[in-house]
Amino acid sequence: MNKIERVRAALAGAEVDRVPASFWFHFPDEQKRGGASIQAHLDYYRASNIDYLKVMNEHPYETDIVIQSPADWRRVRPAPLSAPFYQAQLDEIKGIVDAVGSECLVITTIFGPFSSGNAAGNAMVAAHLKKDPASVSQGLAAIAESLAGFAVACIEAGAAGIYYSAQGGEENRFSAEEFAGYVKPHDLTVLNAIRGHGEFNLLHICGDHMRLPLYADYPSHAVNWAATKHNLNLKQGYSLFKRTVVGGLNDRGVVVAGPAAQIRDAVHQVLDDFGRHALMIGADCTFPTDIDVRHIRTAVEATV
Repeated sequence: MNKIERVRAALAGAEVDRVPASFWFHFPDEQKRGGASIQAHLDYYRASNIDYLKVMNEHPYETDIVIQSPADWRRVRPAPLSAPFYQAQLDEIKGIVDAVGSECLVITTIFGPFSSGNAAGNAMVAAHLKKDPASVSQGLAAIAESLAGFAVACIEAGAAGIYYSAQGGEENRFSAEEFAGYVKPHDLTVLNAIRGHGEFNLLHICGDHMRLPLYADYPSHAVNWAATKHNLNLKQGYSLFKRTVVGGLNDRGVVVAGPAAQIRDAVHQVLDDFGRHALMIGADCTFPTDIDVRHIRTAVEATV
């Protein structure tokens, strides 16, 4: 199988010649944007031999107002697709897909409304939501509307799908009722917009001690979460989500530290525990920026 065939088979729960694998990390500051970002992604893809490539998103969501109080969220309007921070990301996607899109599936990162609101609102979403949930929810709805259009544009630009980073579902952040009422609806606005668009939409549930059942009905082709931490393990998550799972390795564990023999042992342990169907090897979240890419290549090639 080539890389595209391998990933498609894993998404379908079909036989694979080997379990596909991919990992990601934030590039150094000088490689985060523009042509330097495109080249960094391509160099990493070649050096690591990953089976699919996730485009990092270093263009935080921007609003046209300054958010200082909960009431300010009512003045948030959807950012247009013409916004420079959107267009810069689309240019990077196009450059990367043009270079390697015939070799592997390329998915691109979108941070959900909760995370994007934190970027735009000085990380005040949670505190403001506790004080005035209706106002904050109105602002997040505007951000969600904007992100929904952007997500479709990313796929139209050549991405095979969206890596959707969903945040806010930690047990100690909101009650289940707050999450269901003021965070989840806005995630679903974005995810429902890409139903029928793209072939590889990967839901990433970011964090430890997550209320994973609250995400069970989020639409995606595959799901990734911190399965090595205080969450469901891969088998339990597969039973919950009933679709291909991505993960199995600690993002601060043996792939970071090495040596090669232990990396291979860790990958083989995941395969032995879970099996080889409906699985792609990955990490809980992003690796450290200074990781030795040779370690990643060892993990990818250990899936045989």
